Amino acid sequence: MSEEALNSATTRLDRAILRIERAVGVRESAGNGVAEAYALLEERHNVLRARVQETIARLDVLIGHEEPR
Repeated sequence: MSEEALNSATTRLDRAILRIERAVGVRESAGNGVAEAYALLEERHNVLRARVQETIARLDVLIGHEEPR
């Protein structure tokens, strides 16, 4: 292989490696965003669940104290 062909091949390999590294970086960044969004969603779900349970408990008290007609 001539030196010129070897240099060209090396340059193409370097560029390919850079594209792969960028793609991996983008994927990891997206993965972190998804993990953060999931954690936020889970936290909001837990708050909503607690509020629903409190509301059900209040309704039970109201229904229990209601006098028959």
